[in-house]
Amino acid sequence: MRNLLVVLIILLCGLSSCKQSSNNSSTISKDERSIPKGSFQKNIKGVVEVETYDHYGRLLKQGYGFYISSKTLVTNLSLVKGSFNVKVAISGSDELVPVAGYLAYDINADLVILKTHTENLRYLKLNKAIKDIPDSIKGLYRQNKKIYAPKLAVKERVVTDSLSYLNLDRALKDGIPAFTYLHHVVGITQYIKSKEGDYSRLIPISEVLKLQKKQAKQPTSVYELRAKTNKIYPSYKKIKGFNIETTMGNIGIKLYNETPIFRDNFIKLVSDNFYDSLLIHRVLKNFLIQTGAADSKYASKDDLVGWQGPGYNLPTKIAKTRFHKRGAIAASKMPAERNKHNRSDGSQFYIIGGRTFTDDELNDIEKEKGFKFSSEQRHIYKTQGGAPYLDGDYVVFAEVTSGMHVVDKIASVETDAVDRPYNDIRIKTIHIVLQ
Repeated sequence: MRNLLVVLIILLCGLSSCKQSSNNSSTISKDERSIPKGSFQKNIKGVVEVETYDHYGRLLKQGYGFYISSKTLVTNLSLVKGSFNVKVAISGSDELVPVAGYLAYDINADLVILKTHTENLRYLKLNKAIKDIPDSIKGLYRQNKKIYAPKLAVKERVVTDSLSYLNLDRALKDGIPAFTYLHHVVGITQYIKSKEGDYSRLIPISEVLKLQKKQAKQPTSVYELRAKTNKIYPSYKKIKGFNIETTMGNIGIKLYNETPIFRDNFIKLVSDNFYDSLLIHRVLKNFLIQTGAADSKYASKDDLVGWQGPGYNLPTKIAKTRFHKRGAIAASKMPAERNKHNRSDGSQFYIIGGRTFTDDELNDIEKEKGFKFSSEQRHIYKTQGGAPYLDGDYVVFAEVTSGMHVVDKIASVETDAVDRPYNDIRIKTIHIVLQ
């Protein structure tokens, strides 16, 4: 009996709350934790930590999910969408394994079912009989090797034409399973950011069960999810141009139809307000200004930015008739040593200020590049200026129609050692100008 008592004490101590190191608003504070009881120690083995990566192998997002069969798991679509690769680790393990792809998704419910290469027989059993979710539930996650089962209260129940869900009184990270006190799975959490404060909503397990019935037999690459949407975007035929509103003035631009992939992608990003509040993070005097990095939105003064796009990239298909004249707008890309497939960034672009060039300089560039400038290109580079040495390497997909004085003003500001302006310059928003 004494030995049994010692074992019980050790077990309880091992599962007691620990201090969290993260300041992320989506994690649980100390007073919101509780010691897991009953089958939570078993259920945690069905939970996975989810990490998403872009084409260059850079970490994009982190969250959770849970197995619903031996080789399938459910997580939130917004966590996965836009990524090139997804890796998961069974809770408590440090081994991250790439998923095989997705089997089904639901945009309205923001859910996706992923197929895994590895088998997990500790998956969570979904009880079809559970229809009513109680007013008080428990989440389940592991952090720093400890198990937490925080109690959450249901604030309100929301019913729409396409979905019913529950708003919770606490903020949890994406993809955490929620249980009744009898340890039945009742749903999956989704982290919501709002002006009034961050919180989570609970998608009922009934939505997961409906999605299970739609599963494909073979997985599809998660990269294909980037284009999945039920939103209708404006046609390029109805768009005259765009007005980029910055903290230093406005810049008018128009897109080229010769580069349709980049044209339609820009329309989508602007329609989704992707560029709102992003920094103009790179400035080179007499050369260019650059923006579109997702990691610059909430960047502090000392943060190194310019490494993240929307989570995907685009094929570098160059239109030879479009070149780097003054006012040209082109897609950025990583250097060759980190970009073996020569892909362009999905959102970052630069605007050319440039300088004028002589015939001798243009002749030297032709010899180095192995191509000839047209008479029109030569005339423009000699009279208006640009950056001819970039031709043939980057996709020029648009040009400035008004506000080059704003581009020049931005290009003249003081910058630090990595060419970021000392004083932040931001895109407030980008407006679509219709025909």
